[in-house]
Amino acid sequence: MDNKALTLLEILVAVIILALVVTGLAGVFVAGKRYIQRSRSRMTGGELGKHFLDPLQNDVNQSTWDTTSLLGKASASPQTKRINDRDYQAVYDINTVNLPDNLIRAKVTITLPTLD
Repeated sequence: MDNKALTLLEILVAVIILALVVTGLAGVFVAGKRYIQRSRSRMTGGELGKHFLDPLQNDVNQSTWDTTSLLGKASASPQTKRINDRDYQAVYDINTVNLPDNLIRAKVTITLPTLD
């Protein structure tokens, strides 16, 4: 017999192998997308932290080390800034406990208020 056509079984095996390969590739693309989203959100968080902490640097300088103005700004009500059509809210926590006299620990917690 000199048959040059494919049998149904050969076609089914080829389709199953192709489906397995495509499924594996789709998993790789989904994992890559998740990794990119996680990296992008971490970069955004870092940039927002820098954006909210930069104004505190105006009060920090060796010749006029004034902790009262820094503490006053931080203890005020939460600050809200609009960036890229989103309102971010920052709450400052300034701490000098268990630190040398020339150090201040500044922590900013940034939230994106949810829409109700």
